[in-house]
Amino acid sequence: MKKSADLLQQKGLKFCQRDDRHFPQKLRELLDCPHGLFYKGDLPDPDILSVAVIGARRCSHYGAKIAAYLGAQLARYKVQVISGMAAGIDGMAQKACIEEGGRSFAVLGSGADICYPPENSRLYRSLPDSGGIISEFGPATPPLPSHFPIRNRLICGLADAVIVVEARKKSGSLITVDLALDQGKDVYAVPGRFGDELSYGCNHLIEQGAGILTSVEQFLEEVCQRNGVTYNPLENENRHSDSNDDPACSRHSTTHAGLTQVEQLIIQKLELDAKGVDQLLEETGLTMSQLMEGILALQVRNAVQEVSRNRYARSSITLS
Repeated sequence: MKKSADLLQQKGLKFCQRDDRHFPQKLRELLDCPHGLFYKGDLPDPDILSVAVIGARRCSHYGAKIAAYLGAQLARYKVQVISGMAAGIDGMAQKACIEEGGRSFAVLGSGADICYPPENSRLYRSLPDSGGIISEFGPATPPLPSHFPIRNRLICGLADAVIVVEARKKSGSLITVDLALDQGKDVYAVPGRFGDELSYGCNHLIEQGAGILTSVEQFLEEVCQRNGVTYNPLENENRHSDSNDDPACSRHSTTHAGLTQVEQLIIQKLELDAKGVDQLLEETGLTMSQLMEGILALQVRNAVQEVSRNRYARSSITLS
């Protein structure tokens, strides 16, 4: 027993059994409740609203921006963000939540002492101080494919509601949604573009009756009402106004002040979904020299980024 305790301490892990006082009550209600949880940092506060943000690992630039926007906004409303620390949507939402000073909790398909995927090592290191890392798998357990459907029930189990941002037709996110519905959780989807592979899952969920996420404020109002939680909108001076002066987006946004006419034109034509050089030449009417000079200047300002070879998108996000 002492050897096990020493091992946990050495790895910076804590353990709680399901009959412990601080074991999450939401998980106790599951038919397949885990016997115990290994974790770093803390467990979610049961008195604070928790929302799971999940979606495609290989997401689009637009999907990544939406995930970051949601993570930041939920943090501003003091909502705990639950996810799986996966590449793509999961990690983007959790990173933005933490950057905005919020609390986020990652449920892993490996031991809590293993960072997977490795590219999210920075997020992994920051989570214990801004939430926690949770797993029902013991230390040193590798991230086997069979573990992820198992852990997904805990992601939605810890959440009061689930938001899906981009999902393909055959997606692990849709498996999580099925688990959430079995648990009686609210499921919302971000609507996507017609015919887009990454939009299929969300559009299908909406077709099947999932909530349509068009406003974080409206989403929270509905979820709080259904869960018997008091909804407290932000004060006017801090309230999200869906405009470019929104503090939640200020870290990633830029105003048009000080831009040349060419730069202004490029910004106006660019969207969160990337556009190629040929399309921008046609839409702006600029010469190749003018366009590339303007894009370079905007990249220096962090207003535009190259998301793939010769494809560019705005770095800011504005939702209406």
